[in-house]
Amino acid sequence: MGALGTRPALNLLIDYLDVCNTAIEKHRDSLIHKAIIAAWDVIYGGRDVAIDICDDQDRVETSETIRFVNGAFVPIADPRTEPAFHLKVKRSYMEDVLDHRGEYERHPEKLDWDWLKSRLGMDAHHAHDEANMRPPDPEKYPPPTKGANMRPKSGKVTDV
Repeated sequence: MGALGTRPALNLLIDYLDVCNTAIEKHRDSLIHKAIIAAWDVIYGGRDVAIDICDDQDRVETSETIRFVNGAFVPIADPRTEPAFHLKVKRSYMEDVLDHRGEYERHPEKLDWDWLKSRLGMDAHHAHDEANMRPPDPEKYPPPTKGANMRPKSGKVTDV
């Protein structure tokens, strides 16, 4: 655990969101991130989202509310908000991001966006053991029945 282990959960979340927002802003014009940000805006824009900050045993330490406003995640201080849904983020993960802030801001693809992707209907990246980029094996078809040969003729003229 980093030096931030005793940091209050709200401060930890604010700093973590700052890293996410900086990474988004730096890469806003890349084709991939532009599409993701547009999708986030459709799903999260104007909606309150509760972030459950969990320990390593998945026990919820606290829950804070955020909103996606003008292309950035911002905490909402109003305790009367009723979040549209809850997402979980581990405290240890946020601490690691803050310990390596520059790396995550330069390479936003290293951030674990699974907490957001789950709402977009995308698979979480850790749900698969490894990526398989090979095309599927071609299907084997049985040979055609007699008289159904569709091979081109050789061009020879034969007497029948």
